[in-house]
Amino acid sequence: MRNEPPIVVEAPDDRGQRAVRVRGETIGRAWSRRGLERLTRRAGLPDLDLDDPGQVDWLEDPSDWPDRPWRRRAAGALTALGLLVSAAVLFYVGTKDAVNALAYGGRVVGVVFVTASLVEAVAALAVSDYWGNRALRYSGTAVLVGVVSVTVTDLMFLITQIQGRSFTIFLWLWIGLALWAAWALWTLTRQGVWQQIPHLKGVAMSVVVSTIIGVAGLVYSQMYIPYSAPVETPFSVSFGKPALSADGTVLHVPEHVQFRNTGSVRIYVVGTLWKAVAWPTRFTEKGTGEDTWKREIQDFAETVRHVAYQPSRMLGLGTFADPGDRLDPGDDLSRDFVVDVPLRSGIGRVEIAAYTSFIRADRGKLGNSYEYSEETSWNPTTGKHERDGPDWLTGTGSDFMRFHAKIYHSSEMLNLTHATDYVSAWWVLPTWNAQDSRPLVAKGDTDPYLYVSIARKANGSEQLSDSEQEPYGMNTKFRWAEMSVDQLLKAARK
Repeated sequence: MRNEPPIVVEAPDDRGQRAVRVRGETIGRAWSRRGLERLTRRAGLPDLDLDDPGQVDWLEDPSDWPDRPWRRRAAGALTALGLLVSAAVLFYVGTKDAVNALAYGGRVVGVVFVTASLVEAVAALAVSDYWGNRALRYSGTAVLVGVVSVTVTDLMFLITQIQGRSFTIFLWLWIGLALWAAWALWTLTRQGVWQQIPHLKGVAMSVVVSTIIGVAGLVYSQMYIPYSAPVETPFSVSFGKPALSADGTVLHVPEHVQFRNTGSVRIYVVGTLWKAVAWPTRFTEKGTGEDTWKREIQDFAETVRHVAYQPSRMLGLGTFADPGDRLDPGDDLSRDFVVDVPLRSGIGRVEIAAYTSFIRADRGKLGNSYEYSEETSWNPTTGKHERDGPDWLTGTGSDFMRFHAKIYHSSEMLNLTHATDYVSAWWVLPTWNAQDSRPLVAKGDTDPYLYVSIARKANGSEQLSDSEQEPYGMNTKFRWAEMSVDQLLKAARK
């Protein structure tokens, strides 16, 4: 029997490594001749002559080292980079939502994202072993689970972005991670990672279950919860019992605005307005002409044939809640106001009205600067008009008061996948228009109104459609009531 060399170097495997055996025991694998020299030195053979057939048995050409280290290391680095980027995003979003999401389901999704980020971080650590000597049995499994986690979570972000129909810079990140995931899965499949996974069915089942939990949490937090609980806010305006002044020249008319939260959902007040408007009138036995009652139907959605209305006069206006106020379930912001009606001024009817606008606190949140963002078109000291409002909002010379700020979605995930929006509330004081042949407002007077919008631009000029505002639960309500002065006098004399 011939003496075999003490060292045997096997043929390269499919990864380019060559197994090295010393006296029948595998001491490791080498990517190159230099790596082989390191192995033999560690095995206690520092003076080994690799070219001596008596010392080393090469089972294949000694010059055959098919490994391309730069390509292998680049693939490993790219895999680790994708895992770490996704883990960083998920950790940021997850920690934010786990603590600050406006809905309970959003917090659950936040915890899921934090867990996924930790899984991906572990997978990134396993990359060096998997693309190296694979000394750890489960490094391939860890990398595969991490890549699948990136695939699932990235698709959730991408689908959410597409559903929101808005562009953010993060769209390129979701697309980039989707391409990376496709490449990573293709690479791992080529390397046969599936065959190396012990208990493949169990791993596959865990991936499926985690995917279902993630998708279910997303649907629950972003769709079911915010849309299943209705907002219940009784809102109305009504006259109280009027009182006649001592000299009989003025009628004191109470106005009651009811605004309560009787539901289970907290809301944020965007803006409120109450006003009282007087209409001088005269009785006409023949009735108003066709041009008049048609115009009244167009302007007011109603007409009274035997009453001729004159341009209106404002009796009073104000707010019954501050911009940015929070209305928790059970809170009541109802208020009472009193306006004075001069009886010798020709006023025949009094109209009271109220506006309220709010968003759901489980769908959106006003920026912290909103309540301090007041700006006016007039000089606060002198009261003189200084600038006009936007053309799409008011005419030349009209005044306004405005509150505005960013509006945030119910979760950090939505903030990253949806464009930044701005909410604005405008208290508009239209000026009397000398060019109007049939003015609705008396000269030198005004008829205020509240205009609220969510827009993509900070100045509010680009108002979003109803479907785009719906995710915030924006709701604007208007209520009004009218009584004749005769009715009010009769009630006061009872």
